[in-house]
Amino acid sequence: MKSARAWKPTALVLLSLMTLTSVGCIGAAAQLFYIIKGHKTPAAYKGLEGQRVAVVCVSDAAAYGPDTLTYTINKAVSVKLANSVKRVTVVPPSEIENWMDVNGWGEHDFVEIGRGVKADKVLAIEVGSYSIREGQTLYKGRADLTISVYDLTKGGQVVFAKGPQEFSFPRNGHPAIQTTDRRFESAYLGKLTEYVARMFYDADSLDAVAEDAMSLD
Repeated sequence: MKSARAWKPTALVLLSLMTLTSVGCIGAAAQLFYIIKGHKTPAAYKGLEGQRVAVVCVSDAAAYGPDTLTYTINKAVSVKLANSVKRVTVVPPSEIENWMDVNGWGEHDFVEIGRGVKADKVLAIEVGSYSIREGQTLYKGRADLTISVYDLTKGGQVVFAKGPQEFSFPRNGHPAIQTTDRRFESAYLGKLTEYVARMFYDADSLDAVAEDAMSLD
């Protein structure tokens, strides 16, 4: 009896597909397959798997060390990578910040920081211009991003690079009257850090279907 119950949903799915294809609805059949099976967007770079990775974020405004913006991005990307990349070990952001405090900031590069915290690779996130408003009546996040991965096992060679490019969200902006600076920036940084992290693991495309939607609740 158990096998009979398990058979019925499968039979219904196959019957639906046969009906769709028989009347020429190939696009609809493909969509049904997509909904049932899902679709993965492959990582742009998979070399963080099985590695000890230091995430280091810097911005034009952080000339003298980590600030609130860079630390927030650093921590959020670190958490997403730790939860999604296979067998990765992410260096705690506090360990990186402590190393910078002890060793100074201005004269040190990404490779030196990575060596200091015994990382195999450094994921460097450089934030150029950054804003969350477009005029007085509209929120729209914009940031110029450069993403690089340095391989310390290869003498600090750059093995992945993307940018500089602008990451903006949402496409048409969000009325300022409907939210606050703090709530909007939190939502925007959530999208930005997701965009960065998804470069390094296979992600379900369905997660990005409503990418221009924003919840500020």
